[in-house]
Amino acid sequence: MTAALAPPAASAPTRDVILDAAERVFGQSGFAGSSMREISAAADVAQALLHYHFKNKEALYREVFHRRAAVITTHRRARLAALFEGGDAPTLEAVLAIIATPLSVIFADNGQDSRFYLQMVAEVTVATDERSVGIVDTFYDPIGREMIAAFMRVVPELSPERAKWAYLFAIGARLQAHAHNHRAARLGQQDTNRSPHELLVPFLAAGVRAMAALTDAPGTSRMAGRKASKH
Repeated sequence: MTAALAPPAASAPTRDVILDAAERVFGQSGFAGSSMREISAAADVAQALLHYHFKNKEALYREVFHRRAAVITTHRRARLAALFEGGDAPTLEAVLAIIATPLSVIFADNGQDSRFYLQMVAEVTVATDERSVGIVDTFYDPIGREMIAAFMRVVPELSPERAKWAYLFAIGARLQAHAHNHRAARLGQQDTNRSPHELLVPFLAAGVRAMAALTDAPGTSRMAGRKASKH
């Protein structure tokens, strides 16, 4: 009896085609609303090839995040290293600019459309299911900790607890700045002189510095205390 032949190994271009198609489908329909059959059709490859190389839908889903997160993490680590290895002390704004950099800039080398990936990130960022938490923990928390440490280096008054929340608030604001849902246009006339990313850095910097100025007493701050002491 002749043994069944395994599908040929996917070449790098074929693998990228599959991952690109999966990203589009997952971004449009979410994990629960997507199927391997739909992804194979979008990639124009046999469904057996998907299962052979990615085992199942969850493995393919994770690999989409892995591919993108690797590029983002490499970009951010390189920029952080360049900041702190330079002769001048980095500013908070310089650190925040790393977070605020649009994904379209980070992915510019391969000309990829980031909107579907952004939708996937938005889905897992606030989700509480084990799969989503695991993805965030594996692919995003390590660089998140490095960014939090950078916050505390440039703003020494910032406690670890407040630095953590400053980072999470920054990530949430960045998702809005990156969003492709046209909500900003629906809410009012847009400022054509500045991109949302240019507005994001000063907005975040003001918030981080305000958090650093807070005292332990609710509703008060070091700044408010200093002003009161002058009267």
